[in-house]
Amino acid sequence: MIIVNWSALTKVDARWNYCRCLYAYLSPTAQEILYIGKAWGKTIRDRWDRSAKSNFWYDLENMRQIRHHIVLIGEVSLPIGESLTRELLYDIETLLISVEKPWGNIQSRNSRIRRPGMHVKCTGKWLGKRKIYKDE
Repeated sequence: MIIVNWSALTKVDARWNYCRCLYAYLSPTAQEILYIGKAWGKTIRDRWDRSAKSNFWYDLENMRQIRHHIVLIGEVSLPIGESLTRELLYDIETLLISVEKPWGNIQSRNSRIRRPGMHVKCTGKWLGKRKIYKDE
């Protein structure tokens, strides 16, 4: 069982500089997951930068009229003996996206590599449709 513990980032949180983790943008009322992403070679702050996804930010502000949002960090815990790889983080991200279908994740909704037998449990501030995700 892979565990992803989700918590909110504050403006001065040192975890903005984390990589090798997941992140999510929530609507200002925390009622909707707007986007799920991964930070691997770049930090969460780097990924949050407007230039990283200029079309997403433009659409969020102009189509959805959302100018403020909540940022969550998803810290991954693996079973003893397993290590986090870029591919595994990608598989976790796309499993969550395929089930949750966040508004801003247009490219990753339908096409994904399957990892049969993978179980992901989301804890903490996660507000997804479920807490346990299974790749079957």
